[in-house]
Formats: sequence, structure tokens, C-alpha cells
Amino acid sequence: MGGRAFGFYLSLLVLVSCSPEAGSDRAIPDEADQALAEAEMPDFTGIPIWRVADPEDLLLIETRHGVVTVELSDEFAPHHAARMRQAARDGFFDGRDFYRVIDGFVAQGGRGEEADSVDLPQYPVLTGEFHRPSEGITFTAMIDDDLYAPVVGHVNGFPAAQSADGAETWLIHCPGTVAMARDNGPDTGDVEFYIVLGQGPRHLDRIMSVFGRVIDGMDHVQALNRGDPMVNSGVIADPDMRDPILSMHIAADLPEAQRPAYEIMRTDGAAFHAAKAARRNRTAEFFFERPPAVIEACHMPARARRVN
Repeated sequence: MGGRAFGFYLSLLVLVSCSPEAGSDRAIPDEADQALAEAEMPDFTGIPIWRVADPEDLLLIETRHGVVTVELSDEFAPHHAARMRQAARDGFFDGRDFYRVIDGFVAQGGRGEEADSVDLPQYPVLTGEFHRPSEGITFTAMIDDDLYAPVVGHVNGFPAAQSADGAETWLIHCPGTVAMARDNGPDTGDVEFYIVLGQGPRHLDRIMSVFGRVIDGMDHVQALNRGDPMVNSGVIADPDMRDPILSMHIAADLPEAQRPAYEIMRTDGAAFHAAKAARRNRTAEFFFERPPAVIEACHMPARARRVN
């Protein structure tokens, strides 16, 4: 749909500078990465460090660069997550492409820009799932101020925000966020999705239905061919220059021997809290000028690891 375009910003979580001197290592230190790498045992609260991802929640997008693994969130967008499962199982996405890819913003695929007016009775438009009542979820707040929400934090590994009174919670746009595109009307999403490439267009929070996040293969998303954001909202005019979606599957549908399995770091335990504190307070000798003691929720993604 021609109206399903947005506008952009790019970030890196870890920057590495290559030295001209052979054998030297000039990687910028990240205390949080070290803390997370060392977190293997249950913490003193008794909360396990890792949780096992449900294969029913793992959406596998095969590109020519590699497989992108998305964890779906039924907690926040059950109908949109169900739609993606349905369309993947129908083979709807197979052979389509990422036709609008804007550097630092989003990679968009699904219907395609010429199919905006095509009726898809098997995929009726969905009621937007922009936020949900906070009751029944575990929201782990951060102490840092945020530009877009009264409170930010995490829910079950997903970066999230909450209203000042704590009554409503929603998922936020960070690198790797996956959401449903739509027309101007709030309840017009169907099978057109996007993956956030850059820092995160947080102005889209609470007005787009976020249903997942990339937990593996983000480098393959970043490898997609780009369009020109100044020409037709970033649509890649030449179909041969677009990256195809070779296939899309739900991990649970694959034979067990071929099924990828993932563990995701819990964000409600002491280990993740310690990692946030380490990233907030940079103490390495490298930082001769101490950075401000503040971080953003998007800068603390819950780590995922493949275990088979």
C-alpha cells in the first residue's frame, strides 16, 4: 500500500574500529556485553537466566542472505501474530519480496505496492493492537528517562513502555522490531509487515501494531538492497533489485531434527539488571571522559542464543 511508508534513523549497539596496525585490537569495550556473556547460572532471586522460546512463536524468514528468526508476541498482538502464522502456513509470503527498504528506517514486505487495492478475503483487515492493559504482565522498568514515554523497560524480553499510571503497556520501536504496516485508518493492517533497521522510529509507538522482534539474523536484514527514500517513499522500482522472501515458516511446523531452538535471556532477573547497570555506568579505562549514566531501552535488547 502506497501510504504505508515511514521516515528514519540508524544506530549501532557495538562499534568496532579497525586499526591500521596488524594484530592490534581497538574494539570499544562494553561492560554489559561482558556481564551478559558471564551470566549462566540462576541468580540469587532464583529466576533462571534464560527461557526457552516456544517454536510456535518462531517465525523463520528465509532470504538469500540467510534466515531471519522473529519471535512473535501473543502477549501484545495475538491477532497479528496469529495472522503471520496463518499467512506463513498458507505460503502467502513465499516468492514475494522486500520492496521498500529505507536505510536507517525499515525493510517492508508483504502485499507489495501494486497490490494495495487488491481484496484479500482470506486475510481481512485487523483491529489495531497498539497497547494493552498492564494487568497480567511482568513489566520490568528502567530508571532512565525516556523521550517518548513516561516509563520504559522490558516485558518478557521485548522492549516496552508504560503509561504514567501504569494502566497500559505497549511494545516500542527498536532495531529489529517487527510490526504490521497499514493505511491511514488504524484498523487497516492485513499481511504487510516491516522490520525496523535503524535506531527506532519511536514516533510510531502506540499507533502501529508491534507483533514481534528479530532475535537472530539481523545482519541478513541489514544486507537487504535499499531503495531511495526520496523516490516513491523508498520503493525499489526495479523488481530485480529487490530481495525476495524465499520462504516463511513457523519453526513448530518443521521436523524436530531441522527445527531451530533458541533461549532468550529473561529481563526480569538480577543478571539483566546488572547488565543494565554496567552499560549505564561505563568504568573501563577506555572512557577517559565518562559518558552520562543513562541508557535507552532500545540499547538493552534481551540476548538470544541458538542452542541446536
